[in-house]
Amino acid sequence: MKYLLPSLFLLFSFTAIAQQPAKDSADEGKLYISAGLTNLGYHIYYDEPKSSGSIRSGYFHPISLNIGYKVNERIRVQAGLAYGWSKDSGEWSPGSADTLLYQDYSRTRAVAVPLSAQFVLFKAFRRFPVYGTATLMPAFGSTQAKSTETRHGVITSTEAKDRGMNVFATAGLGFNYKISNRFTGYLEYLFFKTNLTGKNSYHHDWNQFATKSEQIYWSLALGVNYRLK
Repeated sequence: MKYLLPSLFLLFSFTAIAQQPAKDSADEGKLYISAGLTNLGYHIYYDEPKSSGSIRSGYFHPISLNIGYKVNERIRVQAGLAYGWSKDSGEWSPGSADTLLYQDYSRTRAVAVPLSAQFVLFKAFRRFPVYGTATLMPAFGSTQAKSTETRHGVITSTEAKDRGMNVFATAGLGFNYKISNRFTGYLEYLFFKTNLTGKNSYHHDWNQFATKSEQIYWSLALGVNYRLK
């Protein structure tokens, strides 16, 4: 069931492209580019990770650049390239830090390819089209982790690097608002999110431990579109 929603949404949209008459390709206002970012954090789960896992790793928040095509007045599809990163560190001691101290560091970088479809549901006050959106996003990530033990002033360090790929799916609602003749902004609330090829810790990965208002905040995405012609 978790594959059904994004798969059907994208299949419907790309089928609609094939059914368009040839003259549509010459119409104005079909192509656009967009830039966006999201509060939603994604987590790549590595197969047989080498790092200790004592601190967060594999997480990233993507910033994306996309090219889109307006199929008709209701349907848009777009593909893009995204980059995200995160870093975390921590230290702890079972007793006196002068005697024994552990320090951990982790840095993650990820490159992703978001493939999205949008369907306009209705227009509120004619200037704010409300749409449904669904995205499939393969993401490749790498994490560099380092652990250090300081025992009576003697430092021992270990390093590990993990690489892997997961495919994510999201769906939600959004609306556009007109900034100028060519620019429009957008805001989306992504209420459906899942890792299709890795684990899903809804407590840690998808913020289910948070209050409702915090869950909404960490599920928002926003950006701007620029019409090319």
